[in-house]
Formats: sequence, C-alpha cells, structure tokens
Amino acid sequence: MYPRTMDTSLDAWEILQAVVQLGGFGPAAKKLNRSQSTISYAIGRLQEQLGVRLFEIHGRKAQLTEAGRALLVDVEPHLAGFHELEQRARAMATGGASDLGISVDSIFPDDRLFEALAAFSRSFPHVRLRLRQGTFLSADSEFSLHNAQICVTGLVSRELLVKPILVIGMIAVARRDHSLHSIRRRLSRSDLMQHMLVTIESAASGTLKQQPRLPAQRVLPVSTIESAIAAVRSGLCYGWLPKYRIQSELDSGDIVALPLPAGKTRDVRLNLVCRDLSESNSEAYALAELLGLSREPEVI
Repeated sequence: MYPRTMDTSLDAWEILQAVVQLGGFGPAAKKLNRSQSTISYAIGRLQEQLGVRLFEIHGRKAQLTEAGRALLVDVEPHLAGFHELEQRARAMATGGASDLGISVDSIFPDDRLFEALAAFSRSFPHVRLRLRQGTFLSADSEFSLHNAQICVTGLVSRELLVKPILVIGMIAVARRDHSLHSIRRRLSRSDLMQHMLVTIESAASGTLKQQPRLPAQRVLPVSTIESAIAAVRSGLCYGWLPKYRIQSELDSGDIVALPLPAGKTRDVRLNLVCRDLSESNSEAYALAELLGLSREPEVI
C-alpha cells in the first residue's frame, strides 16, 4: 500500500538518477561528493516513502525494477526543468538575460534561422527565446512594442547597431502555362498591366508596407511569402519571389522567369539590428554572432 502522504525530496530523486546514470552507488557517491552509506540510505528511504521497490540486486549489481524505471522516466523531465530554473536564477543574479526576444523577417531562410537558434540554445539552455516572424518588420516597433532585443529586417532603422547580413535575390516569375509566357518577345509594362500581380503587404510596423508596383496595376495582396508563392503556383498571378525558395521549381520548369527588358531581378537586403550589444548582454551578442554579426553579407 502507498503511504497516505508522501514527502519525497528532489535530492532523493537526483540521487536515484545519478545511481542509474553512473552505474552504481559508489560512482554516484563519488560524483555527488557523499558517502556510499548516505547514497544507500537515501535510496532506501525513497523506496520506503513510495512503497515501491526501485532496485533489485543481481549478484553485486543493483538494477532498476520495472516500477523504478517507469518512475525515473516520469521524474527526469521535472529534474531537467528544475535545473533549468536554477540556471535562469543564477543568470538573473549575475545580470544575465533570462529571456531573449528576436523578431525576424519571414523572407530570412528558416534553415539558417533555426540552426542559429539551436546553437544558441545549446550554449545558453537557461535562456527562453521569444521568436516573432513577419513581413516588413520595423526594428523600432519590434523593440518598443514587442520587447525584442534583436531584429532581422529589410527596413531602414534609426538604430545605430545595424549590420547588413544577407542579400536575397527576388525574381519575376509565373507558372509555365501563364499567358505572359505565350508572348514571344520581351514583356512591356502594358503586358504586365493586363495581368494580376501578387504583392506582399504588411502593417506590422503600424503603417502599410508593400512590394513595389505600378500605380494602376491589378494586384492580389497577401500577407506572407508562402501565400505569394502559392498564388504564383496556382497560375492566378505573376510576382517577384525569393529565388532560393523556388529554386527546385525553376529547375523543373514548373515556374519560369519572365523575360523582362529590365527589373527581372531585385535584391532584398536584410539587416541585423541590435538594441543592446554591451558586454553585460552576452546572450544577445552570442545570438547576433550566430546570425552573422561578424561575417560579410552573403548573397543568395
């Protein structure tokens, strides 16, 4: 029967974890800087409180029972969470960041972004990342309204700590069976005006921002790059899309570049904007480095 009230300690569960991970009471005692008798007593006391046998002796080795294995699996996430809490508290006590807000324009490649965030989390597991993605993000607004410390944006900022990190090529395209491809010459402005253009628009910074277009152009406004790509794939529209996002479809011929006399390609220059890169903010500096602070801007 289980005792009516249990008051097991976090320390006892950590001792159990150490015994299992290190392979015995002796190695656990050495690692935890305690006597072996203290370790044995703690395990015995834990078994008594739970009313469950955690170990079975096989020769000279103690092995987890099925119940012990199941309980250890359940408790390990809680131990990890507590250790993370301790790290966060220590970081706060020494002036370090406990969380870090980053706002990133959605045109920035996801694989690069999440590779950088994963590397950051391995180095600073106690820091909680707050990620916000959108189009036409304003660093000024992201810092003031969303408490971001870092912003990756294509918009010009008043901030001083601005570093160009990436140039993304945009290319005018349409699906291979779009009517624009039936015109056997270089396209004119009037040719484009007769067809719908997909444009990305956003009011994330408080004012409407949009891709360049002719004043009388028929447009289909969308709020994400993914929607713009889907609109072109459908054959409904033509548009300027990030070349790296549609490279496989360009290679297969499903999407084809438009034969424009000029302006077939455009460049979007992304900047890394940092609110504070002082020595006291080592976490923000580390993340900025992972995103390209010290590298020359790359063209993709």
